[in-house]
Amino acid sequence: MLETITNSLAFGLIAMVIVGGSWSLVGLVMGDAPKKGIDSSLVQFWGGSVPVVVGLIIIGFQGGLNFEQYSVKTFAWTFFCYGFGGFTNFFMLENMSKAMQNGPNGIIWSIIQSAMVFPFIVGILFFGVEVNIFRILGIIGLLLALVLFGMAKNNVSTGKTWKLLAFSCLAICAFQQNLMTIPSYFEESRNIGSVIKTTMTSVGSLSAAIVFALFQDAEYKRRFFKGVTNTKLWEYILILQGFSLVFAYTLFYPGMNVLGARGLGGMCYPLLIGSCIVTFTLTSIVFLKEKLQKIQVLALVLCVLGLIFICL
Repeated sequence: MLETITNSLAFGLIAMVIVGGSWSLVGLVMGDAPKKGIDSSLVQFWGGSVPVVVGLIIIGFQGGLNFEQYSVKTFAWTFFCYGFGGFTNFFMLENMSKAMQNGPNGIIWSIIQSAMVFPFIVGILFFGVEVNIFRILGIIGLLLALVLFGMAKNNVSTGKTWKLLAFSCLAICAFQQNLMTIPSYFEESRNIGSVIKTTMTSVGSLSAAIVFALFQDAEYKRRFFKGVTNTKLWEYILILQGFSLVFAYTLFYPGMNVLGARGLGGMCYPLLIGSCIVTFTLTSIVFLKEKLQKIQVLALVLCVLGLIFICL
């Protein structure tokens, strides 16, 4: 019964929506941490360490890697996709955190997450994702929403720095999301467990944090080690990893596998990010007290409609 449910199309769609909504926590933490005097890269470093340690422990108890279900070659290129995806995601989040210190968090988050349209386009062009008039309209709606989000006025401060940072994050995110989607199209790669895939991504993110730290000054390194005793830092890590690990193991990768097996892997990120944009926008209004502009409302409506049409 449980296996039937977790292999159903409905499970894949619902899983993406739930996980996407939980991702809004990342935006909230990365925007709030610097305001509390905590370097965002430290959140990423110590946050990346937790899933690596937990993942390796679980993999050990599960008996390690199973090369009867997938080849070493498949394991290697899958590791590259998820690992490099995690590596690039570190720098994307660093730029996003900087942007959020100078601009409206809701708009910035929406611009960056609009990269969801690119994995869908790649799926259509290279992996046989079915295209119809509704999905074309969905893509157009998402692209228009991206333009409108970029046109929204900044209620927080003046200057265009936040827009440059936000659109640089958009480019990184488009690349990273395609890397993370590609393995779901291949059956042998889908046989690699979700715990292993989560660990692969975390290894990439942790590696980026280490590389970043090595090129910082002595003051940064002092804060780096001092941060271990900061209770607020561990509150952030607990919030992020609590949802991230549970959902990654039970919903994220299993859901991507379900959709990928049906040739719908390109829909994963539109579903994930669409629900994430809506959740984060509402959160920004309720908790961050950001005013919702008319152009932002229109962009949000187009985003939701685009998401619905892509799923038809």
